[in-house]
Amino acid sequence: MSAHVERDKPSLARKITLAVFLAGCAIAGVGFCIKIYEFLTDALAEEGIGFAGAHLLVYALVAGGFLMLLAHAFMRGHLADIEKPKYDLIEKEEAYDRDAWGA
Repeated sequence: MSAHVERDKPSLARKITLAVFLAGCAIAGVGFCIKIYEFLTDALAEEGIGFAGAHLLVYALVAGGFLMLLAHAFMRGHLADIEKPKYDLIEKEEAYDRDAWGA
């Protein structure tokens, strides 16, 4: 047996929303590529990136640190069940309320 689910055709509003979203993403992507090109042009110039080198280093280190934290969480299995911490917190809160209020 095949579990085929028939979906309604997307409405006009949904199509327009998708088109606006995709156009916005395309425009933002072009703008980002232009900024990357300008940055590389400035970086390869004789002056280099001295005007922003320290700031870029800090941003890169912070972004790298967050990437390492994300990789660590993923490798340790913290992202396998993202609902568990919520339920653990609720259970701890209920236990705290029972202890504090004697309920």
